[in-house]
Amino acid sequence: MYAVMFEIEKSEFVYDTGKQIFTKYDPPIIFKTKKEAQKQADKWNTGVVVSYIRPMTKDECNRSKQREAINRVYS
Repeated sequence: MYAVMFEIEKSEFVYDTGKQIFTKYDPPIIFKTKKEAQKQADKWNTGVVVSYIRPMTKDECNRSKQREAINRVYS
């Protein structure tokens, strides 16, 4: 999966959400192919295509912390 990022300030990039007014919490537009993403990136002067890995949910994050605690006990 791919997403598009563009520069809003020097060295400060944000995901393209497809909205004119957006926040950093809005989800990015996700593309299945790099070619599709590149078409969207070309709309921006500073647009770049990046691989997108969705953030962990709170539940996934909590389970990760639990596994980490268990692993520390046995190491």
